[in-house]
Amino acid sequence: MLDPTTDSRTIGILGGMGPAATVDFYDKLVRSTPGSRDQEHLRVILWSDPTVPDRIRALEGTGPDPTPWLEQGVAHLLACGAEILVVPCNTIHIYLSQVVRNKDIEFISIIDAAVDAAVDAQVDDSIGLLATDATLASCLYQRALEARGLEAILPSSEMQSLLKNIIGQVKAGNTGQQVRDDVRTILKRLGGTVTAAIAACTEISVILAHIDSDIRIIDPSLALARKAVERAQAPLPLDVRGHHLHASNGEENR
Repeated sequence: MLDPTTDSRTIGILGGMGPAATVDFYDKLVRSTPGSRDQEHLRVILWSDPTVPDRIRALEGTGPDPTPWLEQGVAHLLACGAEILVVPCNTIHIYLSQVVRNKDIEFISIIDAAVDAAVDAQVDDSIGLLATDATLASCLYQRALEARGLEAILPSSEMQSLLKNIIGQVKAGNTGQQVRDDVRTILKRLGGTVTAAIAACTEISVILAHIDSDIRIIDPSLALARKAVERAQAPLPLDVRGHHLHASNGEENR
């Protein structure tokens, strides 16, 4: 039986990007935790800051750099005792390598978790990738997939525009039938070339439970939740307990 006071580490969630995606991630974290009573679940600290500036505008040079907000959030989580850091937003990972560097916390990348899930699912050599324009432009997913022998297949420009609208609708609280049908349309178009796709935007993750598709969908939010539970419950060797642990998506991890 898990004794959380000695056998698990505390998870810190840097959220609010967006709020609904954070709620969805925490729900998946709880559901991914093997426990039949409260005391068998994990300690979790949540810092949800929806005031983090728009990531896409920042990358376009038309808005402020979100790094100071991220630094503040990580500092709050560390001050509260977080030992593992997760961030349920794909686009913000463009900034996180610098933010978590030299921090006394283990960082689990949503991108690495999703790619691991795709490999574990034994998908074909090509996999669809649904993500914001900024995430695609950063090539974080494409490089991570290529390193594991997988090729990312992107939606057409028409479908990418539709995806951008879907993300905006979910952020505005609209997860109704039309939004779900639009996601199905994109997946159907991808289905002609791939048998699986990564829903690499946590706003899409919010509505995946309501989406039926002929192709397999990898949910990075769920993959991150499962990886966080695994790492929080993993026994640490005596020589690293209480010492600095750091992992991040990027060249230093590969």
